Amino acid sequence: MNTAQPTPASVAAPKNTIAKSLPKSQSLTNWGLKDVIHDVRTSAFCGPTAVAAITGQPISVVRDAYRFVRFEHRWIGFPRRPPIMGTTSEELASVLRLFGFDGHWEYHTDKPTLAAYLKARQGYCRTHPTAVFFGRHVVAIKGWEFCDTFTDGQVVEADDAPHRRKRVKAVFVITEQIAPTTFPRKWIL
Repeated sequence: MNTAQPTPASVAAPKNTIAKSLPKSQSLTNWGLKDVIHDVRTSAFCGPTAVAAITGQPISVVRDAYRFVRFEHRWIGFPRRPPIMGTTSEELASVLRLFGFDGHWEYHTDKPTLAAYLKARQGYCRTHPTAVFFGRHVVAIKGWEFCDTFTDGQVVEADDAPHRRKRVKAVFVITEQIAPTTFPRKWIL
């Protein structure tokens, strides 16, 4: 008798699911950051804002993906939607994988400032979307585009970006497109 709990992948997804990937003709080098679609009444924090800028998904969908990563399918039965605040780097990487973006981590022990990091980066860090962490704050950067909660979810030039003197601690570099995963959403009628 198997008493193991089913994993989220083995649980049948309800009808209210969402998954959206890159168009087949579009590569990650051509994939730019998107202005955040703020379709909720409350303010969005930095983790959902960075993911929404990279994926192009509305904040409500990104928050549901974070809820799925934190609580799996159990959060659908909660009387209220749990708030998404204080996200971790592992959660951010998992949510990006749900939307079909995979990559690797680069840790900076020398902790350069954002301005120095932007000038010194090479390869995928310069041409692909990245999520850059300053301690517990995260921003989305692709090329010289920058998106953050301090820019109200609008994509701005990196030269005009806030936080240029903040110290970069870790970078999640998106290197490939994978198949997106469906996840349950809670619809309020």
